[in-house]
Amino acid sequence: MHKTKNVFIALKMAGVAGQSKLVGVFRYLKETYGENSPWEIRLVRTRVELTSAVVRQAIANGTDGFIVSIPDTEDAVFPLTEISAPTIAMDIHSPELEARQSNIVFIRNSSEEIGREAALFLLAQGVARSYAFLHSEPVMDWSEARFKAFKRMLNDNGIWCEELFSPADAARLKRPAAILAANDDRAYELLKALAASHVAVPRGVAVLGVDNDELFCENTHPRLSSVQPDFEEEGWLAAKTLDDMMQGRAFAERTLLVGVKRIVQRESTTEQSHAGRLVQKAVAYIDRHALEGIGVNDVVKHLKCSRRLADLRFRELQGRTILNAITERRLDEVKSRLAGTKEKMDAIASACGFKSPIYLKNLFKKHFGMSMSKFRASARG
Repeated sequence: MHKTKNVFIALKMAGVAGQSKLVGVFRYLKETYGENSPWEIRLVRTRVELTSAVVRQAIANGTDGFIVSIPDTEDAVFPLTEISAPTIAMDIHSPELEARQSNIVFIRNSSEEIGREAALFLLAQGVARSYAFLHSEPVMDWSEARFKAFKRMLNDNGIWCEELFSPADAARLKRPAAILAANDDRAYELLKALAASHVAVPRGVAVLGVDNDELFCENTHPRLSSVQPDFEEEGWLAAKTLDDMMQGRAFAERTLLVGVKRIVQRESTTEQSHAGRLVQKAVAYIDRHALEGIGVNDVVKHLKCSRRLADLRFRELQGRTILNAITERRLDEVKSRLAGTKEKMDAIASACGFKSPIYLKNLFKKHFGMSMSKFRASARG
C-alpha cells in the first residue's frame, strides 16, 4: 500500500504541449501503479488560475510535490522559491526559481536538438538559396537558444543564417528561402505575411514551425510542417523524477533535457530527396570556395557525379545554373567589400575570385546597372 501524496500540477492546457505533458504524467502513474495511483492531483490549467495566492494555499495545505509548466508566470511561482518541497519546473526560465538550491529539477525540451534537427531537415530539401530564423515576439530565452543551434548547424555546413524579428523581414531574403520560426504561432504569422505579399509557399519560401499542434498545423494554408518536441516524454520524466524525490531518492541532475520526437512534413516545405541533398552539398561548397576562383568542374568533382546530372538537379531545385550560383556568391562579396571597405577595385577583384578586374567591372555593371565606383558612392551615401 502506497502512502497518498498530494501533488500540485500546473500545465497550460490550451495547446498541444500541456496536453501531451499531462498524458505523459498519467502514463507514468499507470505504468508504475496501475489503477491505484497514490497521487491526489490538484490540476491548474491556465495562467489566470495560476496565481501566487493559489500556490501559497497549496503550500499551506501541505502539498507533497509540485510540477509547474506554465511559462511567463514568475510572480505566481515565486512562492516556490521559499519552500523545500520537491518541485519540477518544465520549460520555465525563471532566475528566481533557478536560484533555489535544493529539491528542484528543471526539465526542458532541448533547444539544441530542435535547432539542429530543423537545420538538417531544411538542408536536405536542397532548394533554398538563403536560410533564416524568425524569433518569438518578444524574443524569449528559448527562442534565442533555438536560433543559435539552428545557425550553428547551418554554419557547420557552410551556410549563412539570417536573423529575423518580424514576418515582414522575410521579404529581404533571396528566394527560394527556408525559414525556421520559433514556434507554430510565429510560423502562422509568417504564412499570413507571405500570402499578403503574394509569395508562394513553399516554392518561394519554405516555412517550418515548432510544436506540431496538429489542430493548428492541419488548418493553416498551406498546411504547416513542424518540429515536434517530445512533450509526452517530458511529462513522463517529470512524474518519475517527482515521484523519486517525494520518496526521498537522491537525484543528482538539476537539469534534464528531452529531445525531438519527429519532424512532420506538410505542404509548407518541399519533399526531401536525394537530389535535394546533392544540390545542398553543391551550394555549401560554393559558399565556402567561390572566392577561391573555383569553376563548375570543381563543384562537380566535389559532388562525385556527372556534370550533366549536377547541372540538371541544380536547375530543377535552384532555378539557376551552377555557374550562376558561383557568380552570384562572388558578386555578393564584391558588393559587401565596396560598401564596407576602402579596398581598391583591383584588390577586390582578386579577393573575390576574379582573374580580371576589367571583366569584373563589366560584369558588375551588367548585373546591377551601375559601375562599381557609383555603387560604392551610393552605399556610403
